[in-house]
Amino acid sequence: MRADARRPIGRLTLATAAAAIAALSLPACSAATETTDPEEKDYSVLTLAAATPPASWDPALQTSAFDGTWQWTAVYDTLLTCNEDGTVGPGAAEDFELADDNTTLSLTLRDGMTFEDGAPVDAAAVTASIEHMQNGGGSDAVRVAGLTVDAPDERTVVITSPEPRGLLATYMCLSPGIIASPEAIASADVDSVPVSSGPYAFDAAASTSGSVLTFTKRADYWNADAYPYESLVITVMPDATARLNALKTGQVDGAMIAGETVAEAEASRLEVLEWTDATNGIVVFDRDGAIVPALADARVRRAMNMVFDREAIATGLFQGRAQPTAQMFGPDSDAYLAELDDTYAYDIEGARSLLAEAGYADGFDIEIPSRSPQTDQANPLITQQLAQIGITVTETPLAAASAIPEILSGRFAMTYIAMPLSSPLWNVGQSISPTATWNVLDTQTAELTALTDAAQAAQGDELAELTQDINRYVVDNAWFVPWSLRTAYFATAGDVTVDGVPDPYFQVPQLRSFS
Repeated sequence: MRADARRPIGRLTLATAAAAIAALSLPACSAATETTDPEEKDYSVLTLAAATPPASWDPALQTSAFDGTWQWTAVYDTLLTCNEDGTVGPGAAEDFELADDNTTLSLTLRDGMTFEDGAPVDAAAVTASIEHMQNGGGSDAVRVAGLTVDAPDERTVVITSPEPRGLLATYMCLSPGIIASPEAIASADVDSVPVSSGPYAFDAAASTSGSVLTFTKRADYWNADAYPYESLVITVMPDATARLNALKTGQVDGAMIAGETVAEAEASRLEVLEWTDATNGIVVFDRDGAIVPALADARVRRAMNMVFDREAIATGLFQGRAQPTAQMFGPDSDAYLAELDDTYAYDIEGARSLLAEAGYADGFDIEIPSRSPQTDQANPLITQQLAQIGITVTETPLAAASAIPEILSGRFAMTYIAMPLSSPLWNVGQSISPTATWNVLDTQTAELTALTDAAQAAQGDELAELTQDINRYVVDNAWFVPWSLRTAYFATAGDVTVDGVPDPYFQVPQLRSFS
């Protein structure tokens, strides 16, 4: 068995693609509240608070980030498993091998697996699931685009890519690797009635639409021993203060919390886990100038990098709980180059000169999305700083449920976001390569595409050198306006614990990590 070839991720990587920055100002701390006596709590039930509201149960529409992953990983098994160190291990497939040229992934399924309705979890189901992901309209469809799936027998699956795909095995432990019921995905109820292949079955009768999701453990699941809780309850709480209060009062056992509430959480005897999980800043989608012509000039994008004081942002905006950066790769990554963090010094006059040199001395207009409290807190800074060089920013509010699809549609020239940190090759495929999920306008140049294509087929030192070259290119050409490396925080209450730091792909502790 051979997992995909890449360096294990260090303890400084992880978290969400769209959970943006912490608050601009420190909110007032709420009064301490009496907590539930651990001896009185029923630990057969694990209760988690999620910021992400549930959307469709359609397997093709699931994403591989945010605490919304708890909802689908409860009911859907995946072919492979993402480990906490960033490697890939067996899942529903007990054995797997990625060919040396990164084009073919061969998997052997476990014997005797079934869906909750008794139908077999077999090679036919895997084939139907991947084809459904390819055609279902979800944001992760790009990760399986062009793949062909062969099933020589009911336990053997061979996935072939027309070109090298270095993270082919990794994708199979995320939403592209979901194994769904062929009958369910062909039905009209695919978005509302999940048929479980995973550790839990959805209990609709005990759930409240949009706010409380209840799941019951499946004793016949192949890895049932890894999930100690008989029931799982996920309560949707978009507000960070509400999540903290629910932890303090014993209403929930675990939740992501904001950096400015860590001191209060620790004073309330909550256990707090922390790690560096994402790069905060602006993604410039319109590098070809299709929406805003000025953005096609690298001098304009460089000027935008120069109007943000990264040290001040890390100290003021994040209360010192962030590290300034000018690159999209984390410091534990093989692609990271420390000297790149000094590329864009804070220099308003220099930025104005660059803008004038590019022919935009009078500035220009640009529209950005506003979609959550976190984005709303970041956008005033963007508006204020870009105004200093004549760029007028207009905010367009988006509904929370449709925000990500609208942004991924290519409607906006740029947006604020927290881009998750994972392996170098994952980051390339996430936001840099021509087919990257967050390269929404498919920007590419011959030089950069040659580098990203070569990286897909590379391993070891060659892969490290190529991703460093990619890093240099996107920093020099200002594809992004990074601000800082974000620290994420997860708190647990009572005697509930989390085993280790979350793996770098899901950005939250996986359900099997709780005990």
